[in-house]
Amino acid sequence: MLLGTGMEFFDALVRYEVGLWDAVDRDLARHGQVGLATLHALRVVGRYDGRARVQDLSDDIGITVGAASKFVDRLERDGLVARSANPANRRSSLVGLTPQGRAALGSAAEVARTAVDRALGDEDVEPLTRALHRLQVRLSPAGVTA
Repeated sequence: MLLGTGMEFFDALVRYEVGLWDAVDRDLARHGQVGLATLHALRVVGRYDGRARVQDLSDDIGITVGAASKFVDRLERDGLVARSANPANRRSSLVGLTPQGRAALGSAAEVARTAVDRALGDEDVEPLTRALHRLQVRLSPAGVTA
């Protein structure tokens, strides 16, 4: 097997992503924080400053609208987010962080940041990050070529 082939890159990337996810999620649990999936959703909601739509979570997290809606239901049940009427569209709602959600986001993000920094060590990940962003564009409907 040749190193550097597309499938070799794919295998290494998936193994690393799963391992990193698990390591960060374990650290969050060890520190009594929300899980990494919840933190990821809270980060998305936080970026929209109280104006996130379920569609925004779906797009940013990479899950279906139905799954995102159920996720928001769970976050709302847990007191981390609240829905409000969307003045631009009566059929949809906006999602924002509650004070409890902001607190959970702040404390969990710090634990996650420390865990990621520990996992990365002194690796220079900027070039890899840029490359992954370029590759991500190719997966978007506009970037995919036949």
